[in-house]
Amino acid sequence: MSIYTVLSPPPRPGDIAPDPLSLVFIKEGFCWPALIFPEIWLIFRRLWLVLLLDIVAILAVIAAGTILTEAGPATGLILVPARLLLALEGNGLRRWTLYRRGYRLVGVVEGRRLWEAELRFFLEWVPETSAPPPQPAPEPPAPKPPSPEAGEVVGLFPAPGGAT
Repeated sequence: MSIYTVLSPPPRPGDIAPDPLSLVFIKEGFCWPALIFPEIWLIFRRLWLVLLLDIVAILAVIAAGTILTEAGPATGLILVPARLLLALEGNGLRRWTLYRRGYRLVGVVEGRRLWEAELRFFLEWVPETSAPPPQPAPEPPAPKPPSPEAGEVVGLFPAPGGAT
C-alpha cells in the first residue's frame, strides 16, 4: 500500500471549510515521471525553484565537461545520480513547494491507488470550519429610572419631596 499526504490550500476570506476539490494528495516515495521526464514533470507540477536549480546543475555539469575535455562521457554519468535523487525526493520537493505557498497538512491516508486513498480519506474526513464564532445576543438596554416629572413615580409619594 502507498501512503499519501493530504494538503489543503490556505483559506480564503469568507471560506467556511476547504473545498474538497482543492485538496492535494501527494504520494510518498519514488516518482517515476520525475526520473523519465524530469524537466517536463517539474514544469507540469509548477516547481519553478526546483526547475531553476535543476537547470543550474545541468549547466554546471556541462561547463565542467567543457573545461575538463579529457573527462569525456564521465560528465554525463554525473547526471545519473542527480536524476535518481530527483526521482527519490520529487514528491518531497513538491510537498515542500506547497508548504511554501501556504498549504497545510490535513491528513495522511493509505491506499493501493490514488482513488482508493481519496475514497478512504473522504469517508472519514470532517472538515475544520473556520467560521467566526457566533456573536452573543446584544444585551437589552438597562431600564431607565422613573421620571417624577412625567408622573411615572410608583409608590406612596408621586411627587418628589412627598407633596401630593
